[in-house]
Amino acid sequence: FVVSLGGHRGRNGPVCMSADQNGKDSPILLRAARGELVERPPVWLMRQAGRYMEAFREYSDKYSFRHRSETPEIAIELSLQPWRAFQTDGVIMFSDILTPLPAIGIEFDMIRGVGPRISNPVRSFEDLQN
Repeated sequence: FVVSLGGHRGRNGPVCMSADQNGKDSPILLRAARGELVERPPVWLMRQAGRYMEAFREYSDKYSFRHRSETPEIAIELSLQPWRAFQTDGVIMFSDILTPLPAIGIEFDMIRGVGPRISNPVRSFEDLQN
């Protein structure tokens, strides 16, 4: 999920402007997504780009992966950390593809250094009926 940061201010002034919804002053990421010619490729970072950052690691040491990805305020903070550092044109929100699973009754845990572990994996058609 990519968010354009039009209208936000960076260290050196406006990152991009959004005065004209469809014009040159629209954020470069949105103009490129609309297929318009832009002066340069837009830049954004995947959330993994923050892993090397000390502030990101502090959250990792304090909160579990699921807590970080399922708590909006924390996910927003982790998403904005690389943007604040590099002033990119957009942000990919911190989340995980597995986040919706508990809503459909599939519990999982993220094991550090191993990856996701699903409590009751679906391995057959019969598993769906139970």
